[in-house]
Amino acid sequence: MRGFSLLELLVVIAIIGILAGVGAITYQSYVDTVQEDVTMENALKVDRAFSVDVLTIDNELDGRSELATDQERVIDRDSNCIEYVDAAVKSLNSNNVNAYNKSIPFAVNMHDEAAWANTEAAKGTNNEDRLPPLNVAKLKQGQLGLQCANSCSPISEANKFYIHRCACLGENGCDAHVFRENDGSNETKTYEAEVDATKRWDGDGNILIGAHLPIWVCPKPLDAGSICP
Repeated sequence: MRGFSLLELLVVIAIIGILAGVGAITYQSYVDTVQEDVTMENALKVDRAFSVDVLTIDNELDGRSELATDQERVIDRDSNCIEYVDAAVKSLNSNNVNAYNKSIPFAVNMHDEAAWANTEAAKGTNNEDRLPPLNVAKLKQGQLGLQCANSCSPISEANKFYIHRCACLGENGCDAHVFRENDGSNETKTYEAEVDATKRWDGDGNILIGAHLPIWVCPKPLDAGSICP
Protein backbone atom coordinates (compact mmCIF):
# COMPACT_ATOMS: atom_id res chain seq x y z
CA MET A 1 0.00 0.00 0.00
CA ARG A 2 1.14 3.51 -0.66
CA GLY A 3 -0.20 6.96 0.20
CA PHE A 4 -1.06 9.75 -2.20
CA SER A 5 1.81 11.65 -3.72
CA LEU A 6 2.06 15.39 -3.22
CA LEU A 7 1.09 15.90 -6.87
CA GLU A 8 -2.00 13.73 -6.49
CA LEU A 9 -3.06 15.64 -3.37
CA LEU A 10 -2.60 18.95 -5.16
CA VAL A 11 -4.74 17.72 -8.07
CA VAL A 12 -7.51 16.59 -5.69
CA ILE A 13 -7.42 19.93 -3.84
CA ALA A 14 -7.58 21.80 -7.14
CA ILE A 15 -10.61 19.76 -8.27
CA ILE A 16 -12.38 20.36 -4.95
CA GLY A 17 -11.66 24.08 -5.28
CA ILE A 18 -13.09 24.19 -8.79
CA LEU A 19 -16.24 22.32 -7.74
CA ALA A 20 -16.68 24.56 -4.72
CA GLY A 21 -16.28 27.64 -6.91
CA VAL A 22 -18.87 26.40 -9.39
CA GLY A 23 -21.22 25.57 -6.52
CA ALA A 24 -20.82 29.05 -5.05
CA ILE A 25 -21.58 30.67 -8.42
CA THR A 26 -24.65 28.46 -8.91
CA TYR A 27 -25.88 29.16 -5.37
CA GLN A 28 -25.41 32.91 -5.76
CA SER A 29 -27.29 32.81 -9.05
CA TYR A 30 -30.11 30.97 -7.30
CA VAL A 31 -30.17 33.52 -4.46
CA ASP A 32 -30.24 36.42 -6.93
CA THR A 33 -33.16 34.86 -8.81
CA VAL A 34 -35.13 34.26 -5.61
CA GLN A 35 -34.54 37.81 -4.38
CA GLU A 36 -35.69 39.25 -7.70
CA ASP A 37 -38.76 36.98 -7.80
CA VAL A 38 -39.74 37.88 -4.22
CA THR A 39 -39.35 41.61 -4.92
CA MET A 40 -41.53 41.48 -8.03
CA GLU A 41 -44.13 39.17 -6.45
CA ASN A 42 -44.47 41.54 -3.49
CA ALA A 43 -44.96 44.42 -5.92
CA LEU A 44 -47.76 42.51 -7.67
CA LYS A 45 -49.42 41.79 -4.31
CA VAL A 46 -49.40 45.52 -3.58
CA ASP A 47 -51.07 46.15 -6.95
CA ARG A 48 -53.83 43.68 -6.09
CA ALA A 49 -54.30 45.24 -2.64
CA PHE A 50 -54.70 48.70 -4.21
CA SER A 51 -57.41 47.42 -6.54
CA VAL A 52 -59.30 45.75 -3.69
CA ASP A 53 -59.07 48.81 -1.46
CA VAL A 54 -60.31 51.27 -4.06
CA LEU A 55 -63.31 49.04 -4.77
CA THR A 56 -64.22 48.26 -1.17
CA ILE A 57 -63.54 51.70 0.32
CA ASP A 58 -65.30 53.67 -2.42
CA ASN A 59 -68.37 51.43 -2.05
CA GLU A 60 -68.09 51.35 1.77
CA LEU A 61 -67.75 47.56 1.86
CA ASP A 62 -65.81 45.28 4.19
CA GLY A 63 -62.59 43.66 3.00
CA ARG A 64 -60.03 46.48 2.87
CA SER A 65 -56.38 45.42 2.96
CA GLU A 66 -53.94 46.18 5.77
CA LEU A 67 -52.42 48.88 3.54
CA ALA A 68 -55.44 51.10 4.16
CA THR A 69 -54.94 51.20 7.92
CA ASP A 70 -52.08 52.49 10.02
CA GLN A 71 -51.76 53.30 13.73
CA GLU A 72 -52.84 56.90 13.25
CA ARG A 73 -55.87 56.69 10.97
CA VAL A 74 -58.16 54.52 8.91
CA ILE A 75 -58.39 55.37 5.22
CA ASP A 76 -61.93 56.08 3.97
CA ARG A 77 -63.41 57.25 0.67
CA ASP A 78 -62.70 60.90 1.53
CA SER A 79 -59.01 60.23 2.18
CA ASN A 80 -56.73 61.59 -0.52
CA CYS A 81 -54.14 59.59 -2.43
CA ILE A 82 -51.12 60.86 -0.53
CA GLU A 83 -52.74 59.85 2.77
CA TYR A 84 -53.25 56.34 1.41
CA VAL A 85 -49.62 56.17 0.24
CA ASP A 86 -48.39 57.29 3.68
CA ALA A 87 -50.52 54.60 5.36
CA ALA A 88 -49.45 51.94 2.84
CA VAL A 89 -45.72 52.69 3.29
CA LYS A 90 -46.02 52.40 7.08
CA SER A 91 -47.97 49.14 6.82
CA LEU A 92 -45.64 47.61 4.24
CA ASN A 93 -42.54 48.44 6.27
CA SER A 94 -44.12 47.03 9.44
CA ASN A 95 -45.05 43.72 7.84
CA ASN A 96 -42.49 43.15 5.06
CA VAL A 97 -38.72 43.06 4.68
CA ASN A 98 -36.50 43.99 1.78
CA ALA A 99 -35.55 40.74 0.00
CA TYR A 100 -31.99 42.00 -0.58
CA ASN A 101 -31.24 43.69 2.73
CA LYS A 102 -33.47 43.46 5.82
CA SER A 103 -32.01 46.68 7.25
CA ILE A 104 -33.34 48.73 4.30
CA PRO A 105 -37.04 49.74 4.29
CA PHE A 106 -39.11 47.81 1.75
CA ALA A 107 -41.47 50.66 0.75
CA VAL A 108 -40.76 54.32 -0.02
CA ASN A 109 -43.09 57.26 -0.60
CA MET A 110 -41.61 58.68 -3.82
CA HIS A 111 -43.09 62.11 -3.11
CA ASP A 112 -41.01 62.20 0.10
CA GLU A 113 -37.94 60.90 -1.73
CA ALA A 114 -38.32 63.67 -4.31
CA ALA A 115 -38.57 66.26 -1.54
CA TRP A 116 -35.45 64.86 0.14
CA ALA A 117 -33.61 65.01 -3.17
CA ASN A 118 -34.65 68.65 -3.65
CA THR A 119 -33.21 69.55 -0.24
CA GLU A 120 -30.30 67.05 -0.45
CA ALA A 121 -31.44 65.44 2.81
CA ALA A 122 -29.12 62.74 4.16
CA LYS A 123 -31.79 60.53 5.75
CA GLY A 124 -34.73 58.62 4.30
CA THR A 125 -37.92 56.74 5.21
CA ASN A 126 -36.78 55.13 8.47
CA ASN A 127 -33.99 57.62 9.12
CA GLU A 128 -31.59 55.43 7.15
CA ASP A 129 -28.82 56.90 4.98
CA ARG A 130 -29.94 57.86 1.48
CA LEU A 131 -27.88 56.85 -1.54
CA PRO A 132 -25.56 59.47 -3.06
CA PRO A 133 -25.77 61.77 -4.85
CA LEU A 134 -28.22 63.27 -2.37
CA ASN A 135 -29.79 65.57 -4.97
CA VAL A 136 -31.14 62.59 -6.96
CA ALA A 137 -34.37 60.77 -6.05
CA LYS A 138 -33.41 57.08 -5.83
CA LEU A 139 -34.58 53.69 -4.66
CA LYS A 140 -32.24 51.15 -3.11
CA GLN A 141 -32.07 47.56 -4.36
CA GLY A 142 -35.21 45.65 -3.39
CA GLN A 143 -37.26 48.73 -2.59
CA LEU A 144 -40.79 49.48 -3.77
CA GLY A 145 -41.56 53.10 -4.66
CA LEU A 146 -45.16 54.40 -4.47
CA GLN A 147 -46.52 57.61 -5.94
CA CYS A 148 -49.87 59.19 -6.82
CA ALA A 149 -51.16 60.29 -10.18
CA ASN A 150 -53.09 63.05 -8.39
CA SER A 151 -51.89 63.40 -4.81
CA CYS A 152 -54.87 65.30 -3.43
CA SER A 153 -57.65 63.37 -5.18
CA PRO A 154 -59.78 61.27 -2.78
CA ILE A 155 -60.63 57.62 -3.31
CA SER A 156 -64.18 58.68 -4.20
CA GLU A 157 -62.81 60.24 -7.41
CA ALA A 158 -62.09 56.88 -9.03
CA ASN A 159 -61.24 58.46 -12.39
CA LYS A 160 -58.37 60.44 -10.81
CA PHE A 161 -57.25 58.15 -7.98
CA TYR A 162 -54.28 56.04 -9.08
CA ILE A 163 -51.12 54.86 -7.31
CA HIS A 164 -48.10 53.87 -9.38
CA ARG A 165 -45.42 51.57 -8.00
CA CYS A 166 -41.98 50.72 -9.27
CA ALA A 167 -39.52 48.13 -7.94
CA CYS A 168 -35.72 48.49 -7.92
CA LEU A 169 -33.57 45.47 -8.75
CA GLY A 170 -30.30 47.27 -9.54
CA GLU A 171 -27.35 46.52 -7.29
CA ASN A 172 -26.40 50.21 -7.16
CA GLY A 173 -29.94 51.48 -6.72
CA CYS A 174 -32.32 53.01 -9.25
CA ASP A 175 -32.66 56.69 -10.11
CA ALA A 176 -36.14 58.17 -10.49
CA HIS A 177 -36.12 59.54 -14.02
CA VAL A 178 -37.15 63.13 -14.77
CA PHE A 179 -39.21 62.38 -17.86
CA ARG A 180 -39.79 65.30 -20.23
CA GLU A 181 -41.17 65.22 -23.74
CA ASN A 182 -38.33 65.49 -26.30
CA ASP A 183 -35.61 65.51 -23.62
CA GLY A 184 -33.54 63.09 -25.75
CA SER A 185 -32.76 60.62 -22.94
CA ASN A 186 -32.66 56.91 -23.67
CA GLU A 187 -35.27 56.21 -20.96
CA THR A 188 -37.67 58.69 -22.50
CA LYS A 189 -37.16 57.17 -25.95
CA THR A 190 -37.89 53.69 -24.56
CA TYR A 191 -40.94 55.02 -22.73
CA GLU A 192 -42.29 56.62 -25.92
CA ALA A 193 -41.72 53.38 -27.85
CA GLU A 194 -43.80 51.41 -25.32
CA VAL A 195 -46.65 53.83 -24.56
CA ASP A 196 -49.44 55.03 -26.84
CA ALA A 197 -48.87 58.61 -27.99
CA THR A 198 -52.17 59.80 -26.49
CA LYS A 199 -51.14 58.69 -22.97
CA ARG A 200 -47.50 59.77 -22.75
CA TRP A 201 -47.50 63.46 -21.81
CA ASP A 202 -49.66 66.17 -20.28
CA GLY A 203 -50.09 69.62 -21.79
CA ASP A 204 -46.81 70.80 -20.26
CA GLY A 205 -44.76 67.88 -21.57
CA ASN A 206 -44.61 66.04 -18.24
CA ILE A 207 -45.15 62.29 -17.93
CA LEU A 208 -48.70 61.11 -17.22
CA ILE A 209 -49.00 58.75 -14.27
CA GLY A 210 -51.55 55.98 -14.81
CA ALA A 211 -52.24 52.30 -15.41
CA HIS A 212 -50.62 52.55 -18.87
CA LEU A 213 -47.11 52.95 -17.40
CA PRO A 214 -44.65 50.09 -18.03
CA ILE A 215 -43.46 48.30 -14.88
CA TRP A 216 -39.89 49.64 -15.18
CA VAL A 217 -40.92 53.31 -15.25
CA CYS A 218 -40.10 55.18 -12.03
CA PRO A 219 -40.58 58.93 -12.56
CA LYS A 220 -39.65 61.57 -10.03
CA PRO A 221 -42.92 63.13 -8.75
CA LEU A 222 -43.46 66.73 -9.75
CA ASP A 223 -45.33 67.45 -6.52
CA ALA A 224 -42.49 66.55 -4.16
CA GLY A 225 -43.53 66.11 -0.53
CA SER A 226 -47.18 66.64 -1.46
CA ILE A 227 -49.22 68.53 1.15
CA CYS A 228 -52.95 68.78 0.50
CA PRO A 229 -55.30 71.47 1.87
